[in-house]
Amino acid sequence: MTVYEQLTEYCDCLVTESIDEGKVAKFDARAVDELINLISTYTCWATKPCETFLQGERKEVIDVPDCSCDCDVFEFDPYFAPFDVDSFTFTLIEQNGINETQTVVTDYVYSEADEKFRLELPLPNCDCSPQCGCKSKFKLMVTYVAGYEEIPECLLPLMCEALQWIIEKNECDCEACQDCENKYANTNEIDYTKLTGRIQEHFLTILTVQYFRQLALISLCRRKHDLWAVVV
Repeated sequence: MTVYEQLTEYCDCLVTESIDEGKVAKFDARAVDELINLISTYTCWATKPCETFLQGERKEVIDVPDCSCDCDVFEFDPYFAPFDVDSFTFTLIEQNGINETQTVVTDYVYSEADEKFRLELPLPNCDCSPQCGCKSKFKLMVTYVAGYEEIPECLLPLMCEALQWIIEKNECDCEACQDCENKYANTNEIDYTKLTGRIQEHFLTILTVQYFRQLALISLCRRKHDLWAVVV
């Protein structure tokens, strides 16, 4: 089931009689995309343009110590979760001047208890003094699939309510949302609190404490994003 189908089945705000049937799907799909992008931004899933909390390929690149010193087992804690354990690909990148060599890492294991990967990286055994003798720099590139296939069921009420705000905002134009048609009318009679403002402001007003707690279930905002591989 697609996200659009999921929201259509759960929400009652997706059918708009003011537009013909041929435009309903396109209009609502645009509103759903806007909602998904908004939720992804608030929950720190959007680390690059158009990235969302829905399932998709992710890439992380982290620095690795320049030499192994016989400690070549490292831990990797994926930033994005939930993830598909079988989708991970680890590539060790060796950078020496303008030259770059990539080696696929095959010696690794996933710990369900720690929810981390342990890897044996093929690093050279260099001088183990505080200043290692390796001229090369190393990075670990990790690609994997992470995110949600569907919107979590507990978030559907929030999604429907926020989606209604987006649909109303997108319907508003120079004629549709005017409280006063006479340009000479007294503007003091207009209740500006009822006018549609920025979607972010409306979104915050409907986020009750319970909604914030629900969003926290998929949020990555407090999750640690390691920039270095951790030696075990």
